[in-house]
Amino acid sequence: MALAQRLALKGVELREVDAGDARLLGAAAVRLHADAQTVEALANTLANEGLADLTDVSRSDDVAIASDGSFVLARPLDEKVHRWDLREERPDVSVPDFKVSSVDQMAMSADGRAVVTAEDFDGVTLWDLGERKRPRKVVFLPLGESFDEIVLSRDGTTALIAYDDLSDDLNIVIVEVWDFRRLSHPARRSTLKVPGDFLYNIAISADGKTAVVVGGEGFLVWDLTDLAHPAELYADDQGEESVALSPDGRRAVFGTGNAAEVWDLSDRTKPVRVATMGGEFHDVFAVAMARKGDLVLTADYRGRAILWDLSEPSRPVRLAALKTGVRAVHAVALSDDGRTAVMGSAWSGPRVWDLSHVGQDPLKSVCRRGEYVIPREFWDRYTDGQGSAYADGDGDFRPCDGVLAR
Repeated sequence: MALAQRLALKGVELREVDAGDARLLGAAAVRLHADAQTVEALANTLANEGLADLTDVSRSDDVAIASDGSFVLARPLDEKVHRWDLREERPDVSVPDFKVSSVDQMAMSADGRAVVTAEDFDGVTLWDLGERKRPRKVVFLPLGESFDEIVLSRDGTTALIAYDDLSDDLNIVIVEVWDFRRLSHPARRSTLKVPGDFLYNIAISADGKTAVVVGGEGFLVWDLTDLAHPAELYADDQGEESVALSPDGRRAVFGTGNAAEVWDLSDRTKPVRVATMGGEFHDVFAVAMARKGDLVLTADYRGRAILWDLSEPSRPVRLAALKTGVRAVHAVALSDDGRTAVMGSAWSGPRVWDLSHVGQDPLKSVCRRGEYVIPREFWDRYTDGQGSAYADGDGDFRPCDGVLAR
């Protein structure tokens, strides 16, 4: 146990210097003694060795990622939207090709074809990214409001546009429901009124039939099956701060002041909280969910970001902590398969993680990448000669022997 913990700590120290050695030492530690510390250390090593910074901008207040993980959008506050193609040899170079001078809110459909940008007290622009190299401006909606949030359904056909109701003395946030099925002729179908003087977040299911709005006085669940006649199904006043919905709208993850909560929305009129994902969180303002709803990324206002496995919603499993390197995370997004994550912050440009090798069993994840052997000289150096009892006849250590067969 003592040797395993020492190797795990050394692996953590080497993450920034030699990712390969850090991975080997982490795997050796788990093979010698798999406990919470060694397993978490290896999981974090695997998650963060796939980290890459997308430079070109100094801040990224909002981010979005295409469903296939091929490209990322980021929006620095009051600036243009930037786009990075992750398939390029140098994905760190962005292209500010949305011809709008000052963007305050943005949203993107899952396939990356439809993008909506908003400028406070000016209006909303709908873009067609059918040709990735040249976004085409489809239509401009002259909405002279101060926008709080914009979301698009997965297919880009339904949009929710929220803004402050400055003409009313009551504490109300307006959420307009727009039909974008005809891109060149969007139509406003209805208006939702959310109590409170501010709005944190909105989520919409993939089919566009369920919306969850998180405001200053709790969250609301709406049925949008008939866009012209939305129905409020449920209201809660527990103080949530962010939300992500599974594609079928049956599961929601809320960020709160000190945790993240998993809710079952199978009966949208009676949502049930099924689990709480705790930790040292402080205002979880960013939540993202992968396509199947089984992977969730949560991040808070102190820069902590955690990846969770929700295969069993009532028993969330913490997979890894992502190194954000910032004081606060404002936005996160996940690709459909959960293999690519992106983070936005007012203190840095976007950070992107390749999470292909992150799973519930990090040692198996390592061993699937190859039959690793730690040579005798390497093994003796890092174990201070105390690892001979665990070596083979040649003095080598084989952390993967029999692991995949178990």
